[in-house]
Amino acid sequence: MLARKFDLTEMEECTTRVDYAVGLVIYHPDESLFRRIGQIINFGFSVYVFDNSPDDVKYTKPIKKNPSICYFTAGKNIGLGYSLATLCATAYAHGHKKLLFLDQDTGISGRTLDFIAAYLKTLTNEIQQQYAALVFNGNPSTNNFITEVRLAISSGSLFNLQVLKQIGWHNEKYFVDCVDYEFCVRARRCGFKVGVVKNTPDFDHVTEQPDQVINVFGKQLLVRRYSAVRIKDAISAYLKLIVGGFLKNSLSDTYTLTRSMGLYIFGQLASRFI
Repeated sequence: MLARKFDLTEMEECTTRVDYAVGLVIYHPDESLFRRIGQIINFGFSVYVFDNSPDDVKYTKPIKKNPSICYFTAGKNIGLGYSLATLCATAYAHGHKKLLFLDQDTGISGRTLDFIAAYLKTLTNEIQQQYAALVFNGNPSTNNFITEVRLAISSGSLFNLQVLKQIGWHNEKYFVDCVDYEFCVRARRCGFKVGVVKNTPDFDHVTEQPDQVINVFGKQLLVRRYSAVRIKDAISAYLKLIVGGFLKNSLSDTYTLTRSMGLYIFGQLASRFI
């Protein structure tokens, strides 16, 4: 057991000492994001934002003018890999040891931030240094123990910035798709782990995202319809990782990524025909 089970049902506001920064990559966000960022700032967190939609004054003006936000933009949509690498490297240069990355559509509360900070206090430094990232999510579970995984999405990831510096930050060559999977594969090859912590209170990665729920062989699968260009880019990124795993004689990586690509293609077909 790596951590005790938490009960934060009575906690509504963030009350614990801040031990990490919060980072977001945004692209034409709606007003709900600004309220969420304001809440995070009020809780005392340092906030880093990379803006991939800088020409949209309606969305960027409130963030640019906020002195509590460390704001970046490349003047265009530069992609998730570059954006994440910039956020993490800058937060590290500013003295932060960890950064919690959230999608702009991921809902959280003070209880979420408190839970993550409290969870870290249950882990020894030796255990923390084994993980390149701990991915927190709201999936129901009977406990909050760390489960080691081979692949995980970026949103909800508490990145260990000291480890990321060692492995070379995120890969800037990946635009959106497979940025997170490439990171997981590379971290493991460098001797580090990626772990998932479920049952995080008020963590909502579903409500604000236009996913469809379909039933496949009795199991629920979330699918989202993407454009043909996005699908092409995703498959290209998958194939790059799959070939890389094969060349490095990593059959487990090859199998895991091939299976993931198959599920992705099935999801795109299902979103159109089911």
